[in-house]
Amino acid sequence: MLHLEYKKGNPNQLDGRVTVYAKIDADPSDLIGMKNPIVDMVHNSLLVAQGNYREQFSFKDFLKSEIGLSDDGNLDERLADMIDRMGGIESALDPQKLKDRLENMGDFEELIPTPARIVPFHSEAEILNQEGDVFFVGTFKNISNAVLSINAVPIVYQARFREQEMQQVRNEIESLISQIEQTDVPMPKVEMNTEKPADELGTEARIMKEFIPNMIYSRKEKVQFDESVMQLRVFLRGYRFKDDVDSIVSLIADNEHLGERENKLLELYAKKIAAVSREDFSTADKCSTSIQQLVGTSRGASENRNESDGAGD
Repeated sequence: MLHLEYKKGNPNQLDGRVTVYAKIDADPSDLIGMKNPIVDMVHNSLLVAQGNYREQFSFKDFLKSEIGLSDDGNLDERLADMIDRMGGIESALDPQKLKDRLENMGDFEELIPTPARIVPFHSEAEILNQEGDVFFVGTFKNISNAVLSINAVPIVYQARFREQEMQQVRNEIESLISQIEQTDVPMPKVEMNTEKPADELGTEARIMKEFIPNMIYSRKEKVQFDESVMQLRVFLRGYRFKDDVDSIVSLIADNEHLGERENKLLELYAKKIAAVSREDFSTADKCSTSIQQLVGTSRGASENRNESDGAGD
């Protein structure tokens, strides 16, 4: 009865971009006479919805991206007013509870799923050529039922994709911590110096097991990510080589997923910072050399790829 076909993609590794389509079993001349506003979005009997949950993490993101709603400092308040006027939601939920939740925009965003948008397509081949995952939900005689169907799948899809993202983050952090635990060596204690992070307080361990995981968990939420970055900068406010701190932040912010190379660089930066804090400059220099080798190898590989691409033009 539930006709749902996974037409494209890997169900074990969701892409985050989804296209869902239905076929309308109705005479084109009958569609012309319908008053349903969605009729204009039906082409060649196809009704299609798309969601981009890679870039849109909340209802607010959807409105900013699709409607052009700007964040002028009062966006949360204006969104709350808009939802307050949407009687359909309030009739389905406890009005007072909804209003209480609207006072906290974070709760509000969790309450409302990020919508998909209806997009016109003219052929099934064109739909299947879209990037990401593609679902076919079946054939409908009633266009309203088709709308319900193509909007229902993205809601479930984004929930599974968010779960997948959370698991990937956990795996990244576990891999990072496992790597550190395998290479942990006892460090000598030194006298406390309040102007710089003291290693007996666990500088390297705190960077790798506290500050970096916090940044990884929050990297897709700008406000939370900025807060976690600030916590790292405050902890390292006495550290003299600010570029090292900037590099840690960039590695996490600029990479959607951390691989072995990124983990190794993060480990080396943490070891260097800890070494400098206890004035072990021999170890710090070795870490710097290893960092430069890793960064240089990455740049060389990137340049080679660019040259290969150019040669094929």
